[in-house]
Amino acid sequence: MAESFSFGEGKLKVDVMAEGEQAKLVFKGVIDEDFSGEKLGSLKFKKYLIDFDKVSLINSCGIREWIIYLETIGKSVSLVYVNCPAVIINQMNIVAGFLTSNASVETFYAPYYDEENDEEVVKLLKVSDVQDGKAPVMKNSDGDELEFDGIEKQYFNFIKLQGSK
Repeated sequence: MAESFSFGEGKLKVDVMAEGEQAKLVFKGVIDEDFSGEKLGSLKFKKYLIDFDKVSLINSCGIREWIIYLETIGKSVSLVYVNCPAVIINQMNIVAGFLTSNASVETFYAPYYDEENDEEVVKLLKVSDVQDGKAPVMKNSDGDELEFDGIEKQYFNFIKLQGSK
């Protein structure tokens, strides 16, 4: 039987949908010093699907709390990250311990630039879409090719990091 409940008030809310030994955690808002990794870590499941789709910011205190959360739940659980925005991808790429050996990224957002319309476009990608560290070809609604708006080697580094565990 599935159950659903929420943690947090103010800048961050975490919706939890639990069924058996699995839980989906949907983070919404800002991960900062008000995020309690220990409190959320009191939940005990074997597998977590963590949805970052609505995370708008993570600051240094939020990173510290995230690391505490990962330590609290331990390495025996399975973590799958989905809908990771650039703010989360950047932390995976630069903070040791943010992407642990028991975690994998399934989907993430990547920045592209639409030269014809002079605008940034964010596309949801699967890790499998990135081949040999190269951004997949994406097109706008007019069929014009979009330009990847970043340094591929840096932005996609998290894929190599998770593959080397």
